[in-house]
Amino acid sequence: MSDPRGRLVGMTETCVSVSHFRVHLKEIANAVARGEERLLVARHELEMFAIVSREDLEFLRKHRPATDAPVMSEKKLRLVHPDEMPGEMVDELYRATTGATDLAIVAWRGKAYVNIRARTGKYPDKPPY
Repeated sequence: MSDPRGRLVGMTETCVSVSHFRVHLKEIANAVARGEERLLVARHELEMFAIVSREDLEFLRKHRPATDAPVMSEKKLRLVHPDEMPGEMVDELYRATTGATDLAIVAWRGKAYVNIRARTGKYPDKPPY
């Protein structure tokens, strides 16, 4: 990538895990805001998103206008059975879907509830419904 304005000089690009990102959010935000660092956040070795400075974001908006993202219809949504997912992901999604009213999600939470019990030996704090 060319850098005609010298924007990359003195800046590092780092890849960290989601867990590291959560723990060090304040330090990361300060480094990014000062323009010292760009950050790529990965989960299970899958690069998920990037954190860039406000200045970089404005540059991207100017040179790469956003396109309308395709809207996923609910019919295309496929909920993976909790037994086919890593345990950490099941735990996280179970917490994230607390209070859901969609019947498919409530049904998934029921399966996840049993999965968590079988895997850890104890039931989650909140019931699936």
